[in-house]
Amino acid sequence: MRRFRFWAIIGVLVVLGAVLVTQLRVGSDRALDPTSAGHSGSKALASVLGQYGVAVRTSTDLGSVHGRVVVTEPDAYSAEQLRELDAHADLVLMAPSARVLAALALPLGVTGERSGATAPLCGWAGAIAAATVDLPDGTLAYDGGQTCYAGALARGDRWVVLGSASLLRNDTVSRTGVAALDVNAITDDRTIGEVTWLLTGTAAQAAAAPTVWALFPDGARRAFIWLAALGGLLVLWRARRFGPVVTEPLPVVVRSAEVVEGHGRLYLRAGARERAAAALRSGAVQRLAVHLGLPRGAPVSDVVGASARSAGRSPTLVGALLGGITPRDDSGLIELATALDELEAAAGVPVAPPKGLNL
Repeated sequence: MRRFRFWAIIGVLVVLGAVLVTQLRVGSDRALDPTSAGHSGSKALASVLGQYGVAVRTSTDLGSVHGRVVVTEPDAYSAEQLRELDAHADLVLMAPSARVLAALALPLGVTGERSGATAPLCGWAGAIAAATVDLPDGTLAYDGGQTCYAGALARGDRWVVLGSASLLRNDTVSRTGVAALDVNAITDDRTIGEVTWLLTGTAAQAAAAPTVWALFPDGARRAFIWLAALGGLLVLWRARRFGPVVTEPLPVVVRSAEVVEGHGRLYLRAGARERAAAALRSGAVQRLAVHLGLPRGAPVSDVVGASARSAGRSPTLVGALLGGITPRDDSGLIELATALDELEAAAGVPVAPPKGLNL
């Protein structure tokens, strides 16, 4: 627990921070939500309705709604749910499909689409007061019953159909005539003082495939994705930390001469004469130091002096041999190796017998 205590605390703080931000967030970013100030929300229209004294109540529960109900997504509900809703509420349906119209037994049919500036072309007082309306692209048109705006609006005794849910959006209400049309259609010419705004919730999933995210509050899915991404990054970061080197005996025995020849061929292929010369001199210095009784890690100058006295050679020549310049070609490298062997022999370094190397 001590190893993971820090990351456990970080994870708890991240979760608490996400919950706190969710709780403190003003309004919602849900589409057609009357508390959302985003482009796709409906807070602007709710404010206009409030100025006319209309109380807007938001709900996702089919069983609790009554009176005038704005159904933002009628196609999200099954036919049985729609009929139950119609039994105890007056409905304002946003762009219902032919399936919804048939489920509610409305005398309407979808005939096409409308867009742009459109005149009322009907005798309904609310449409005449709203005058020309700039309809958004893709607005459905209906025929049958009392229709206005070339079918973009249809009315009955207990229902109103609008051809586009975009008519409720914050970024559309400011278009010509849209706000007036919305207010008159939703409040039945300003005769209704309370409206229920029905947003899709867990009950709406009956008409679609249910998902586990319906059990969580809004934003839980995004929070889970971010936490999963953060966890993946932490795993990648921690995976880059390697542990200590683990040694183990290997089953193959290779002669030391073969290892030396293999290293030599690698040096030859890479043209690494400087590294090969350094390896030859380093090995000779270590063997001379051990044989002459010098302490471990003794400087090269001490090894040069002791080797010169033991071999009876000039310290200058021995120093050039153990720490001189790098040979220019392969023949010079061979001459260096031969000279080092001769120095070791003159100093009395015994020749080690060949032995195998476990690999």
